[in-house]
Amino acid sequence: MKEGGERLRGIYKSDNHAFPLISIITVVYNGQDTIENTIRSVINQTYTNIEYIVIDGGSTDDTLSIIRKYDEYIDYWRSEPDKGISDAFNKGYKHSTGSYIAFLNSGDWYEQNGIKMLTEQIDEDYSIYCGHVNLYSVDGRIFLETFRSRPWRLLQTMRIAHPATLTSRKVFEKIGLFSEDFKYAMDYDFFLRAVLKDFKIKVVDNIITNMTIGGNSSNTRCVFREELVIKNKNIGKKISHFIWYLLNLLFHRQYVYAKRIASLFTKKYI
Repeated sequence: MKEGGERLRGIYKSDNHAFPLISIITVVYNGQDTIENTIRSVINQTYTNIEYIVIDGGSTDDTLSIIRKYDEYIDYWRSEPDKGISDAFNKGYKHSTGSYIAFLNSGDWYEQNGIKMLTEQIDEDYSIYCGHVNLYSVDGRIFLETFRSRPWRLLQTMRIAHPATLTSRKVFEKIGLFSEDFKYAMDYDFFLRAVLKDFKIKVVDNIITNMTIGGNSSNTRCVFREELVIKNKNIGKKISHFIWYLLNLLFHRQYVYAKRIASLFTKKYI
């Protein structure tokens, strides 16, 4: 196990009601091509009371050398093998101290005012704040401009962009951490459990994050299958859950085909 960051030099961030400490957690494995852009988007935020934690799953490429390059800007980083994304998320949370928690995976990056736009909406009636994201393909092209979070659809499907969310620590204290039973839709399970425990979600109508598709979330068949299991576990088995599973597969397939056709048309005629 390797570790570093400002915390090992005895430097800790403080929290206060007017200027809450935001813990941002980045998980990464063999992300040498993407991690630097992610790190820079965090350290360049206009909101400055940020505790930054990076959890590396024991990368075998140059990821760790890039993390070390930014050691003075990272509060705590840790590198060791893990049991998957949920395990890495949970490790990051256990090392966090902020009143609010955000997760930004390697390959994703914040708008410069992203965290500021979320914190400006904090009030006593809500515990989770979610904005919108732009989706990019792994080659850097825009895949979908403005994927809008729609938390009122959580009983049907995952419609919260988790890289654009801010979650109060009290949610974790009440419902627990991410379930390691799921490899793809652990965030859906977490937010669904939060809603079922009556935690309120506030939509922040701004682009907060730019998200690269191509990791676990791009395996749509597995994602939708786990969503079905999650709904059956948390809500109870209903035929409507299976119908939504089939509709998600159908609509996603049609959308991807339409995007491919549009891309070919654009290359040929424009």
